Amino acid sequence: MRYFYELIRKKIGYSREGRIVLSKEYKKYVRTPALLVPIKNILMAQLNFLEFFEDHELFLITKEVFLKISFLREKFKNKTFIYTHEGTLDKYREILTQNIEIFSKDNIITSIPFNIPNTFINKEFAKDEIKDYLKKAEVILENYPNLDFCLSIRIFEYPEFLKLYIPLINSKENIRILNLMDVFDVVSNYRKIVKLILQIKQELNNNLVLIASGRIIPKFYPILVYLGIDLIDCSYLLYLSAENFYDTIEYLLPIYKVKYLPCNCYACRGKLKELLKSKYSNEKIEQLVLHNLISAKSYMNKIKQYLKGEDFRAFVEKSSFDDINIISLLKILDKDNFKAIRFETPLTQKNLKIQCFGPSSYYRPDFQEFRERLVHNFEPEPWTKLIILLPCSAKKPYSESKSHKLFHNIIRKFPDFPDFQEIIVTSPLGAIPRQLENIYPVNCYDISVTGDWNEEEIDIAANMLIEIIKKYDVNIPIICHFEEDGYRKIINKVIPNVKNDIMFTYVDEDLTSSKSLDSLKNLIENYKDHITPKEVFPKNKDFLKSWHRKIVKVIDYQFGKSYGMKFAKNGITMKRTRNDTSLEIYEQSTNRFLGRFLKDTGQIELSLNGANIIYQFDNFSNTLIFDGDKISGNTLFRPGIIDYSLDLIPNNYAFVLNKSRKKILAVVKMLVGSNYIKNTQSGKIAEIYEKLE
Repeated sequence: MRYFYELIRKKIGYSREGRIVLSKEYKKYVRTPALLVPIKNILMAQLNFLEFFEDHELFLITKEVFLKISFLREKFKNKTFIYTHEGTLDKYREILTQNIEIFSKDNIITSIPFNIPNTFINKEFAKDEIKDYLKKAEVILENYPNLDFCLSIRIFEYPEFLKLYIPLINSKENIRILNLMDVFDVVSNYRKIVKLILQIKQELNNNLVLIASGRIIPKFYPILVYLGIDLIDCSYLLYLSAENFYDTIEYLLPIYKVKYLPCNCYACRGKLKELLKSKYSNEKIEQLVLHNLISAKSYMNKIKQYLKGEDFRAFVEKSSFDDINIISLLKILDKDNFKAIRFETPLTQKNLKIQCFGPSSYYRPDFQEFRERLVHNFEPEPWTKLIILLPCSAKKPYSESKSHKLFHNIIRKFPDFPDFQEIIVTSPLGAIPRQLENIYPVNCYDISVTGDWNEEEIDIAANMLIEIIKKYDVNIPIICHFEEDGYRKIINKVIPNVKNDIMFTYVDEDLTSSKSLDSLKNLIENYKDHITPKEVFPKNKDFLKSWHRKIVKVIDYQFGKSYGMKFAKNGITMKRTRNDTSLEIYEQSTNRFLGRFLKDTGQIELSLNGANIIYQFDNFSNTLIFDGDKISGNTLFRPGIIDYSLDLIPNNYAFVLNKSRKKILAVVKMLVGSNYIKNTQSGKIAEIYEKLE
């Protein structure tokens, strides 16, 4: 059987949706992430198990008796199995030889076992064991070059041992799956876990399927999927059931403590409730096994639903509240490894509400990418003569909220309001120029608002605001229209770090009262002509329109400094689509279609015309080099790419150039980032939405 992993879409962190392709001819696939359910005698005797798992796709076999073709074809038709042996490697080779026809023809993937009888071994002995295992595994892999294998990996709490496996993994194409056997046994070793996952993603083929096995309980499933694990072996639940543990997802409870069954599965509705008081009972253990496996599968289904259509990062954060180690792992991954994970995380999500739960959300990778990209790419409009700082609002985008409409009524009374730069201060995103209020994640985040800011929130907003203000002329005055103490604490941190004069409005009752708005109006009147800008407002009156200014800054945000003004140098006009989901952008002088602003993501999808305007300028980096002069189909695959920019990010837009780099062949939306392209030789790279015919 020849099969491979096919990436369907990247999600936040290292999480991903994909499928193992068993047969393209017969369209047999296993969707990932998925649960690897063990086949055991204790389960096969239970009708409820067979009924509940009849639609499950993937099972783990450890007994030779279950390899019989009649069993596989009659009991579990159209299912997929991973076989491993619980004994010695020599016995496994014997079984492999005797059953080679089954492994070659049926939907069975065989895993080369790495079993150690010792419960504790020192570092040198562990290293010798790994080397011995790899030598024997290499012989098996060479003897069966047309058979696909899963390679078992043990690191014995030493992540540096992964380097011993890398040469064999990279040299043998028939290694399709890696089984991380003991990596997650001690979750308190979160630094070691993060180090190993990053090494796997940066040095190995990203199309390798990753299995997590060992002492894993369901509450860790979300973080495992977030780390890029495709398959999770739930065999450990059988051991926990034998030890009389009942899994509630949040906690593992000794069954004798359970008075109220919080589940409605077959077991909990039936015999388990009657058996709670039985001290020693094989039947109770059987029912515990059934409950724990059903609970695990149901939770995995919930994970897949959030991964597919919701904000999966928020789900991971919520799952972390029950375990301090998961919180710590997220912090280490977010803060210390952002430079690596930014190339794995999509730049945008669409049609989602992004919930912020406090400190665990502050440094999520899409938020960090937004802050860093904004600070790096945002350039002041050279005609700016006044900066106005405003608070955020619950409604997004801000300008549609009641409070900001009232602010606008005051600001737009002044004919020269386009000379004013509005900046909205918010947590946890920081400081948002008005022109970028419609982009992700500004257009969809939600956070509890109490008026109390912690020090980390204050620092994030203050540091970002300082970076933005420093881009402006030091003589431009700044007006602050704030009420809460938290905002004032931010400005107090800003003041020593900038040279601009900063004034506060007088607030009576609240920011939208008549007296408060009058104070804002008076300060604008007093300071709007404090300086003469270096450049006058453009003669093109379209710059009076807010959306015109927004398009310019969104282009900068997506593609780099100064591209926006060059893109709009011949003037642009916009038309709303009939369903109001996007704005179509046209060149004013020629009426050429340049692209569309997508309201759900806040991104601009450039046409070939728009791309050719952008690519005229030096240092453009969002490019892929195609080995040819014509592209067919609607998907760009890895084999056609001969070079690429090193800063590509999933869901960002890029241009596909011909080999000479003189012609744009297509404009695409990236499915993966540059790290994935570097570490794979197959699979989908980008979706083509316009190409040269």
